[in-house]
Amino acid sequence: MPAHDALKVARHEFPPAPETAAAAREFVHDTLLSWGVEPTDDVILLVSELVTNAVIHAKSSLEVTVRRGEGSTEVMVTDAAPERAVPQAGPLSVDTSASPDARSGGLGLALASAIASSWGVSYGRADKAVWFRVDDVPEQASLESPPVRGGVRRASRPTTWSALDAALRARLSLPQLLERTVEHAATALGGDAAYIALATSDETMWEVRSAVGLNDPWRPLRVRTEEVFPSAAPEPGAVINDDLMIARANRGRLARGGMRSLVTAPLIVDGRVTGLLGVASGRPRHFGPTAAKRLQEGADLIALPVERSRLAEVELNRRASLSFLAEASDLLAGTLDERMTGALAAQLITSRLGRWCAIHTINELGTSELTHVVHTDENYNDVLRDVLTNLPPREERDPQPLWTPADLAEVDEHLARELARGPAISIPLVAHGRPLGRMTVGKSENDDFTRDEVDVADDLSRRVASAMENARLHEKQSAMSEALQRSLLPAREKEPTIPGVDHAVFYRPQDEKNVVGGDFYDVFAASGRWCFAIGDVCGTGPEAAAVTGLARHTLRALAKEGFTPSHIMQRLNMAILDENTSTRFLTMLYGEMTPSTDESGGMRLRMVSAGHPLPLRLNQKGEVESFGSSQPLLGAFEDVGFTTENVDIRPGEVVLAVTDGVTERRSNSDMLGDEGLMEIFSGCAGLTAQAVISRIDRELEEYAPGGHTDDTAMLVLRFL
Repeated sequence: MPAHDALKVARHEFPPAPETAAAAREFVHDTLLSWGVEPTDDVILLVSELVTNAVIHAKSSLEVTVRRGEGSTEVMVTDAAPERAVPQAGPLSVDTSASPDARSGGLGLALASAIASSWGVSYGRADKAVWFRVDDVPEQASLESPPVRGGVRRASRPTTWSALDAALRARLSLPQLLERTVEHAATALGGDAAYIALATSDETMWEVRSAVGLNDPWRPLRVRTEEVFPSAAPEPGAVINDDLMIARANRGRLARGGMRSLVTAPLIVDGRVTGLLGVASGRPRHFGPTAAKRLQEGADLIALPVERSRLAEVELNRRASLSFLAEASDLLAGTLDERMTGALAAQLITSRLGRWCAIHTINELGTSELTHVVHTDENYNDVLRDVLTNLPPREERDPQPLWTPADLAEVDEHLARELARGPAISIPLVAHGRPLGRMTVGKSENDDFTRDEVDVADDLSRRVASAMENARLHEKQSAMSEALQRSLLPAREKEPTIPGVDHAVFYRPQDEKNVVGGDFYDVFAASGRWCFAIGDVCGTGPEAAAVTGLARHTLRALAKEGFTPSHIMQRLNMAILDENTSTRFLTMLYGEMTPSTDESGGMRLRMVSAGHPLPLRLNQKGEVESFGSSQPLLGAFEDVGFTTENVDIRPGEVVLAVTDGVTERRSNSDMLGDEGLMEIFSGCAGLTAQAVISRIDRELEEYAPGGHTDDTAMLVLRFL
């Protein structure tokens, strides 16, 4: 509050009670009279507003201080709730001519800004003070010419629309502004009800955005033009309808609310009608030309601010819709499972667009089936599922109930009323011209779809359909990849039992779901020998699978013919060069085991390592060494030769063969390498073949969690 020398000061403390505003007005009124000052309506009105705000929002005891200075009256309202900020607009107060006791609240600081000479808010540690000062108006000036403040003439009493003008200055949101407008319009014209309708973004419909005074709660709804305009007029302007029971327009909605007469005024911006303000009365022929002119003045006052707020709201909603669709696309793209896609879509829709959602899908047989049902009240999920199963929704893009009360005779009363009265839309899910199902969204009976929401639902349906189509293609691709991968690896149940050898194999593709790996292994018996192979084709996918299949089947065929490992490698190299047109190379370790003729037992290995990592041998002391020599890889050159190497393996020793997906495992910039693998393998002495596999796999995961970026295959032979 500004510093000055106060001539007179009076204070009084009041409790936070409903009657406090009246008591404060009486205190200020009597105090000023005792000082010989005639209390003005402006001062009493502002006292009522500020005290009411303090009672409602601060909810603490408060102190009212009156100061009388030279040519001005100052009032300060202090409460004990500094943490509660002063609201910029208080409860509705649109009839400034009404008696203070009839008021239910005020416009708060909006009126202080419009009426007071100056005002402010002061926050302390334990209290908060709101003050205003009203300068005295010279008697002659009040009779002849109202003083000019800020270039605008102010009368000693507010005009018909002064409170509404104060609301416009308060920069309220569009819903708040519309609420203030209908409240003040009803009071200013002495009507029983009022409403305001705005044009939709496509200007094909009208939305009744706010209303007051009707018996039933009025909710935002979309209507045709003829439902809000009472009659056609040659020029836009206020129109009076003396008896709604005779006129066709508005007969249903307003007449059901007990209204008989109506006056409407269009909101006009740049020669275009952007809305309609209407006031209704329960008495016929209640409105005359003066009321129509007054209502048009109010409509002209709010037309431009309302249109600006509406356009800002449209832009904000557009951005929110784009953000929602972008987020939905990211979430839907994150799953390649069709059922998960449908479930996620239903959850997204109920969080943003409707009270319930159902997803129907069309299976491979062309039959539609209900796959997902989500209601914001989970208790209705099962009942709603039964309704949608027995009464499948029809395609409907214009919001309206999809069922009649007769259809829902056996359904829970509350849900039946919601489905029979609440609007719903049912949109086909179509991808690449092929129907995949249907997306149905519904709202409660007290809600409605806006045009923007319908457009968002239509856009979302295309995104859901695309995600479902991608999920189906992925699932088919995964099934094909898994089937092809199984055909390239020997079935576990068909692996031979090798006398004196405990063996185990391991395989993990780079992408376990979608891509056929290039690594493979094989263990089989051939003419009294036990053969094993482990290989790695350059790359992945169908082309690598073709080379893998060629190598595996050629290897088995030649081995059963009794050829030596070197001859088999020679023939296999030529076969790959003849058949492979994609320049895919192959590394392979191939070996044959036969019982050793040495008295110490064990096995003799005859092997060729064609460009493949050399195998490792672990003895009973935990010592690890590689053995064999590296020879040319397969499928690269024609004029190459291979040599069979013979190695004796003693009982108790373990042989490990891996692909480079093991040794090239990376942890950040570090790579496991041959030495890292040998260190892990050295700790596997005494373990079974399968335990060795498990130990190495666990150590790899600890070294680089989730870091397998290449196909991985391992073969372990433990000699007993």
